[in-house]
Amino acid sequence: MSRLHISKLYQEIYKRFDALTPVPFDCGALCGKLCCEGDAESGMYLFPGEKKLFVGKDNFSVLSTDFIVGGKAVDLVTCHGPCKREERPLSCRIFPLIPFYRKGSTLEIIHDPRASFCPLTHPEAADCIDEAFIREVRRTFELLIKIPAVANYLDALSYVLDDYQKLNRW
Repeated sequence: MSRLHISKLYQEIYKRFDALTPVPFDCGALCGKLCCEGDAESGMYLFPGEKKLFVGKDNFSVLSTDFIVGGKAVDLVTCHGPCKREERPLSCRIFPLIPFYRKGSTLEIIHDPRASFCPLTHPEAADCIDEAFIREVRRTFELLIKIPAVANYLDALSYVLDDYQKLNRW
């Protein structure tokens, strides 16, 4: 898939999440908007082909990381203050969920183990995330894993997520 086409695909996916959120209220009221409190070195990974939509955009910076997939560094987008909801990257739109996928396995949608600060990931909130939101995240990634670069990225990311879960069990 060409970069132009994948950019258009992400823009269509973004529209799916414009009005669909994990809970039917501003969940930032629960935690003081912790997931929106970025700095110059923390942010969200961009999915393959998503970088083009953020380079040069006001309020965002794109940084290269040490996370290498297929010989290329995965990019990280950082925020410079509050952003418009309709400008967020896919990782922000699906937060606190994340696809867990290894080649040859079944796609799972899980709570991101790196998001332990989010009240929606705590056991007492197990049934709080809107089922329609979860279904849309699943539907989105069932489509995206058909793109080899995304499947490779999710495979590598799933190993990172698995390691993160193991480390946090100690």
